[in-house]
Amino acid sequence: MDGVLGRNYVNFIQMSQRLQEVPEIPPDADFVSLWGNEIQDIHPEAFSHLKNCTTMILDANQLTAVESDMWEGLVSLRLLHLSHNSISEVSPGAFSTLPSLEELYLNGNKLTGVQSAMWQGVGTLKGLFLESNAITQISLRAFENLPSLSELHLNDNKIVSIQGTMFTGIPLLSVLALSSNPITIIESGSFSELPNLLTLELHNTELSTLRADMFEGLRSLETRLLHSCKLSEIGPGAFVNMPALTELDLGRNKISHLNNIMWLGISLRTLHLYENSIQSINGEVWEGLDYLDSLFLQSNPIRYISPQMWHGLDNLTQLVLNNISIAFVPPNTFAGLTKLSLLQLEANSLESLNANIFGSNHPDKVHVSLAFNPLQCDSRLCWVQEAEEEGWLCISYIHMDGRPTCTNSFLYWEDVDFGCDWGPNYKENSC
Repeated sequence: MDGVLGRNYVNFIQMSQRLQEVPEIPPDADFVSLWGNEIQDIHPEAFSHLKNCTTMILDANQLTAVESDMWEGLVSLRLLHLSHNSISEVSPGAFSTLPSLEELYLNGNKLTGVQSAMWQGVGTLKGLFLESNAITQISLRAFENLPSLSELHLNDNKIVSIQGTMFTGIPLLSVLALSSNPITIIESGSFSELPNLLTLELHNTELSTLRADMFEGLRSLETRLLHSCKLSEIGPGAFVNMPALTELDLGRNKISHLNNIMWLGISLRTLHLYENSIQSINGEVWEGLDYLDSLFLQSNPIRYISPQMWHGLDNLTQLVLNNISIAFVPPNTFAGLTKLSLLQLEANSLESLNANIFGSNHPDKVHVSLAFNPLQCDSRLCWVQEAEEEGWLCISYIHMDGRPTCTNSFLYWEDVDFGCDWGPNYKENSC
């Protein structure tokens, strides 16, 4: 294709050719892909003539070590892909001959440790991808030679603990992925030198407790993923050091009790608590979450809901209560949620739906999902039919095969005769 300056870009691609060494590459090549070959070593000066090359793909070869003389001449290289080789050794300054490097992919190799010397001379690097290795040890200040780094991916390794100065020297980091590691310990202040971090991924780890001192310094953090851990205890003010946090995912943990001191200091908009062990919710538990927009509580053994459970959630627009084993929704249960636009009640034991669940001041427009309930579609649901005709209620479905159906009936919802006084067929609604 034509370049910005009118020059034609040149691609050189030889994938899955069982090559055992680097072939002859045209000197004007910009994009080089040698993916899926059998290259075990790269001889010095193999790429020395590729002054214009910006992308080099060497994924899925048989490289075992990285040395600096492999990359002589690649002065314009921005992206280097070395994923899914057998690299277990990265020599000090191994990428120092790449003055323009911005993204480095080393995922899917056999690295066991990370030291600062590996990154000498590559201060331009913005994205470092080290996931799916066998890393157990990260030296203190291991990334201090990467002052421009904005993304660091260390997920799916064997890291057990996060220590105090492990992430010193990378103040521009915005994404840190540590998921799928057997992490049990996060030392106090481990993230204190990451003032620009926006996303922290800690899901699928072995964490069982959260403390406020674990997350000191994360003043800019917006998204934090902690699902699929072993969390059973969230200490007072665990998130107080993250005033910018808007999304928190605590799903698939072992949380059984909620209290309002958990949310001190944050202005959450989205909270995930699905697949925990929550059985009851008192009226004060959401105190402080004035801006919460979406709440996900599906697959908890709650079994009973009431109007008092949603105190303080005046701005809630989405509430997910699928698979919580409820058989009845009391009157006025959602009366205080006047901004609600989506209510999911799928996969429960509901045979009907109370006519006053939204109280007298119903939302302007609310979609209710009732799929996979043993509904008895009789005159008790005439209010639903009428509300749909009025246009403020819409019985919707989320799953492709999950249209609301009635027990012992294969009729679609809109074809059901509810036995209402004004006739068997209701008017076409505006949903």
